Amino acid sequence: MRGEGIRIRIGACSFVIWICAFRPQSRHTIEMLPILTDLNHALRGLRKSPTLAAIGVTSLALGIGANVTIYGVVREMILDDLSANQPDRLARVAAVVSYARYRDLKQAGVFQDLAFETGLGDLIWDAATHGEVAWQMTTSANFFNVLGVGSSAGRLYSQSDEGLQVAVVSYGFWRKRLHSNPNVVGHPLQFNGKLYTVLGVLPQDYRSVMGHGVSPEVYLLAHADSQHCHPFGRLRDGFTREQTRQALVAAARIIGGQNFEKQTSSLRPMAGLAANAATEGDDRRFFLFFVMLFGTAAMLAVIACFNVAGLLLARGVTRQRELAIRKALGANRFQVARQLLAEGLLLVGLGAGVGLLVDAFLRNWLSYVRWPSAYNLPFEFHFQNDRGLFLYALATALVALLVSSLLPSLRGSNADLSLAMKQGEPAFSVRRWSLRNSFVTLQVALSMVLLILGVLFSRSFLQVADVDPGFDVSHTVMATVYPLPGQHLQGEKGWSWRDGVVRRVKEVPGVIGVTSIGPLPFMGELPQDPIRRKGDPLSVARDGYSVGAGEQFCKVLGIPILRGRDFEIADRTRQPVPALVNQTLARRLFGAADPIGAQLLIGRENERVLEIIGVTADAKMRTLGESHAPVFFTPYADPQLLVHVTGNPTQWIKALRDALAQVEMASALDVRPLSDATAGAIFPMRVAAGFVGSLSGLGLLLVLTGLYSSVSYATRRRTREMAIRATVGATRAAILWTAISDSMAVLTCGVLVGLPLAVMAIRPLTDVLPDGVDPWDLAMFCAVGTLLLATGAGAAWIPARSASKADPSLALRQE
Repeated sequence: MRGEGIRIRIGACSFVIWICAFRPQSRHTIEMLPILTDLNHALRGLRKSPTLAAIGVTSLALGIGANVTIYGVVREMILDDLSANQPDRLARVAAVVSYARYRDLKQAGVFQDLAFETGLGDLIWDAATHGEVAWQMTTSANFFNVLGVGSSAGRLYSQSDEGLQVAVVSYGFWRKRLHSNPNVVGHPLQFNGKLYTVLGVLPQDYRSVMGHGVSPEVYLLAHADSQHCHPFGRLRDGFTREQTRQALVAAARIIGGQNFEKQTSSLRPMAGLAANAATEGDDRRFFLFFVMLFGTAAMLAVIACFNVAGLLLARGVTRQRELAIRKALGANRFQVARQLLAEGLLLVGLGAGVGLLVDAFLRNWLSYVRWPSAYNLPFEFHFQNDRGLFLYALATALVALLVSSLLPSLRGSNADLSLAMKQGEPAFSVRRWSLRNSFVTLQVALSMVLLILGVLFSRSFLQVADVDPGFDVSHTVMATVYPLPGQHLQGEKGWSWRDGVVRRVKEVPGVIGVTSIGPLPFMGELPQDPIRRKGDPLSVARDGYSVGAGEQFCKVLGIPILRGRDFEIADRTRQPVPALVNQTLARRLFGAADPIGAQLLIGRENERVLEIIGVTADAKMRTLGESHAPVFFTPYADPQLLVHVTGNPTQWIKALRDALAQVEMASALDVRPLSDATAGAIFPMRVAAGFVGSLSGLGLLLVLTGLYSSVSYATRRRTREMAIRATVGATRAAILWTAISDSMAVLTCGVLVGLPLAVMAIRPLTDVLPDGVDPWDLAMFCAVGTLLLATGAGAAWIPARSASKADPSLALRQE
């Protein structure tokens, strides 16, 4: 009789096992293969121990499920490449240049082709009935050609479209905002009061050059006067990145001299891990956080495996006579170990199957995560059940099997018949510090690391949520209005129209003051330019962040002016351009000297001259968690307004929206409280605290469960000893302490081992934490250690207390 192959698939399948189910024994009988016999015995054994099975499967499901989900998130954020043809042949020039310099670099022929983008920015999309914030990226006309990507509908713009009012939209924007309109190609959309013709829709799985899961919703062509271009190009055939960098440096020296050569001397890859492993700035903090997140998920999986290993070791102790007798009846060590390993295989298989269901639930939940309303940043998680995820799930399950089951199986196969036959003697050599205690110690140590990281990020979130940005958020409304299409209001005409908007807003009851700002606080990256005192060489310039500000800017926002005066309407046309500088920038450029009246040079090319009219107190404009950045303010008169109101800003939203809707030639509107922007600013730290805190909480739960189970088995094993102690006069308290003393020793060792591990885990994360959070706070370490000891003692006390209440005569009779 020929054996038939049976294919076993667990859940969505982390792994596939092919086995032959039967083999012939005689004409009339068949015998199951030994592995199936072992699995059958293991299944019956686990059915007799439902508590062990439930704890083991749940532990592995949480560990494997969370680990696979976090791997998917980390892969999306820092591992997967951008959408491009041969992305490893793309390289980014680590510099911000003007359009003129970009054109010179392109003509130098260093790259096969050179494109640029200007970063992520917001605009107002007129959605027929109201205005909505949409996120856009302006690029060169050859942007998509250099990437080598196609469209899912229509076409993408190219060099022949330069100068036209055309747009390309993302798949998410087309599906969610345009409701999957099949006639979108050729359809006009209105952004910032201007009409653009949609040329095409990007593919659903398109990954943008922004990385980190961020995908602009709208792509527009950049203007020739763009000053903040981020160039990238495709390497020439046969050229390495280093050879291209050397050619770039030589070309930059000819184009702009030594300063431009120094500015463009770095060429970064755009694919692979190296593209995301940034060495400085926000990208480095982002990379370190996700590496840490992946590490915490791995620690949780290890804790789960150690939990199951401890349970199987304890179960092996209770089966010592059975295993020893099996060996006496002819079973060899391999057969005994195989039977024990079958139990681990069942637990891991069931745990992996349930874990994949947990993973599916978590990924479905993550797909609905959205940035708070003021941002609506377009995150697109491209979770895919591809070969990479399949292999990772398989590897995780195999590691879980080895860690949780291999040592218990080998340990159980050492059962000694001579010891087992002696009344009351264990079938294994007795050591006070058992292998099970070592597993619990490592669990406690890893849980110590997870808890400290969880507390650290929770403190960071509370710090950022409670930080004072330096201006009044609780009484300010953001309001943006744009003119109708075709009404290109520039210069005096544009200022006059904007002033009319301001007058209309001031007529609303409850409005105290109105000013302009650009860009809005915490809404995207601020423009950054080199700034220096007039007369100083460019080599000593300091980078400063530029913010546009309207009249009475500081008064409306409540920012103190330390020296000089605030902006006024007449500053729009004054030369040199008046400027306010914050305290940090004034200190860096002038030290303790008075900067009022001093002139500054801004930029590398087409330098502008500014004259300082005032010094403001520091206010946070980029992020809430950063130290005060150097910022300068210049006159700005666009209709992107900040409105200071009395009372709760939300009660004035409708009145302000109605007032703006009545403005002549007004089109897209967007009105919301400024607190929405601060909510968006703290969102990353909220997510970080939520992720790490959840993982640390699960880790603590698994440790306590494992400790409880371990003490339960240990007290059951020592029933005879406790009965004898009670018979000879030991008090219940003494018996109770005897039962939990080993557990307290294990907990203490785990805490002591976990402390240096936590220090090593924290050290690379110091740059990720916001200012004001001390990662080496002794009170935090002591509190976490005390929490572990207290909760661990409670978990050990419950089964020990039950054992101490046992009737000595009944216990001895059972023995």
